[in-house]
Amino acid sequence: MKEQRRSRRILASVPVEIQSSGEPQAALTAVINLQGALILSSVHWPSGSELRIKNPETGLEVRVRVVWSGSPDRTGTYKLGVEFKASSPDFWGARYDPRAEEAP
Repeated sequence: MKEQRRSRRILASVPVEIQSSGEPQAALTAVINLQGALILSSVHWPSGSELRIKNPETGLEVRVRVVWSGSPDRTGTYKLGVEFKASSPDFWGARYDPRAEEAP
């Protein structure tokens, strides 16, 4: 049975800034969609954390909630599944191309 998603997931390495309290943290996406992303971060935020992420390429910022937080890999990088609090179809700019390669 194929899972129905609200929007296509796309493999994309997009630099983002994660902002909570204190200094913004640089991070990189692995997968993006119109409702969120899988982010690779050097900082661990647990599930339920409320954050803001900024896309320096578009200048847009969105509020997100961490819906999934993985253990660190061998390099100390954490995978964070985040969901946008509100729709922001322009957040990824030209990086979100629905014809691009879809993530598994």
